[in-house]
Amino acid sequence: MDSLDDIRRKIEASINIYNTKPIEDFEGLSPADMRYVLYDPFSKESPLRFRNNIPDKTLDQIPILNQIEYLLHSINDHGEIKITSTGSLPTTMVKELYNQGFIKDYAIEHGITKLYSEISCAPIHLTRILVDLSGFVKKKHGKISLTKAWKDKVISKKRQEILFQIFSIFSQKFNWSYFDGYSSPQTGQLGFAFSLFLISKYGKVERQDKFYSEKYLKAFPKLLADFNDNHFKGEENRQFHDCYSIRTFDRFLEYFNMTDSRTEGKLYHDSKKLIKKTAIFDDIIYFDN
Repeated sequence: MDSLDDIRRKIEASINIYNTKPIEDFEGLSPADMRYVLYDPFSKESPLRFRNNIPDKTLDQIPILNQIEYLLHSINDHGEIKITSTGSLPTTMVKELYNQGFIKDYAIEHGITKLYSEISCAPIHLTRILVDLSGFVKKKHGKISLTKAWKDKVISKKRQEILFQIFSIFSQKFNWSYFDGYSSPQTGQLGFAFSLFLISKYGKVERQDKFYSEKYLKAFPKLLADFNDNHFKGEENRQFHDCYSIRTFDRFLEYFNMTDSRTEGKLYHDSKKLIKKTAIFDDIIYFDN
């Protein structure tokens, strides 16, 4: 008869085999990999890796980084910037920032809305939110200035540190549902690193966005329940896929220039969004699994 220690070792061995076994629904990642992908994506144990020493020529191609850097340098040049009573950037700064052309707003570019304040332009509003959440600035007496912790890094252009801070805050602390009316608070943001894994694996070839959303849903099937309400009755799957696509590609990865997209067809139900990873995707992250 086996001793208690032998039984314990066998149980531990069985658990270890299960935790490290590739799972089809996880595209070959193991349960252990997925645990880090979900709950600690930037840890040393996670299969997700950020490249070291990303060159300036790559960093120069990341729109959200460039837009935030411009704002941070402007704040540093002025010493401090007076914000509105609602905590927003002043209109002059909003227009100056938008006119740099880092990220264009569809509604503004197509004359649907006009650029008049921070809240009128989602990319600018997002920039201000990320600057706050990232700890780059502090507020005092209705003005914002760079924090001591980041001032030297901005001046000495520690761009990779700034990029990593933006990326980690965007992916984990900023609420992706903030800019839309979808009923799911987690779709896209939950397991965002798994989406990165999918694009790393399949993104060299142009594929429809639904290719990714279906694999994402296969890994996280319970998310579909968020769309089972009267508002989306009969279109739960369509709404899920649209929500995932908009949040993951339009409002996340394209801001970091990690994916390109184009649309075929004009009618809503007949159009197709095609996704491909950019030339700089693999220069920013990779997976070690």
